Formats: sequence, structure tokens, C-alpha cells
Amino acid sequence: MRSASLLLALLLLAGCDKLTGAADQKIADAEAVGFACRVSGKTPEACMKENEAQSPSSVLDGWKAADEDIKSGRLDPTMSGESSVKKEGEADKPAEGEAQPADEKKPEEKKPEDKKDGKAEPAKEDKPKNDSAKH
Repeated sequence: MRSASLLLALLLLAGCDKLTGAADQKIADAEAVGFACRVSGKTPEACMKENEAQSPSSVLDGWKAADEDIKSGRLDPTMSGESSVKKEGEADKPAEGEAQPADEKKPEEKKPEDKKDGKAEPAKEDKPKNDSAKH
């Protein structure tokens, strides 16, 4: 009888979150949820309401950690990869794909019609090879 109760106690302890590390994983998951909520611009209250299965205190801890990273400049919540703080002497440069200011435009490229001899080639028209396909 004594060995059966000892076996039962061991089986119950084997499923304990503290022994398996599952409790630590749940806390880490809740903190990651809070961190992600802060980066996306959500309030802690909205984050906790959307993730009721997570520990509210752990979600708040993750949210606060992200808030500290954002305020210290270690994390850019826009995820643009560019620092929003300009360094001294750094000129405004347009982002890739944006138009350049008028004073910095590149000279216009030559058109394909402009040849060395100054004569333009006639435009070639694409004609269908088989006119019977239209019928």
C-alpha cells in the first residue's frame, strides 16, 4: 500500500509545471505577447483583454520591457530599419523609391532615338505573322 501511494505521488509530481519547466515557458510566452503588443502600438489593457489566457502580470512585464527599449532607442517600433534620430550634419536623403528634390535630379538619359549621327530609327510595328488566325 505504501509503495502504491509513493508511486501515485511521483506520477502527480511528474506533471507539475514547476518540475517540467512549463511554468517558465508560459511566463516567457506571456511576456512575448506583451512585448509584441507594445511594438504594435496597443495599450496594455487591450493586449490583456485580447490574450485572456496569458498571465496579466507577465503580459504587462513584456509590454514594459518593449516600452523601455523603444524609449531608449534600441528598438524602432516602425520597423523601418532607419533611425528616426538624425545625426549632426546628416542631410535629408530621400528613401529608396522616393523622388529626389528638383535641385538634385540626375540629368535626363538619352532617348533610344538619339543616335550619334542625329537620325532617328523608324519605329518597328509588331505585325502578326499569320493573319488567318483572326478568322
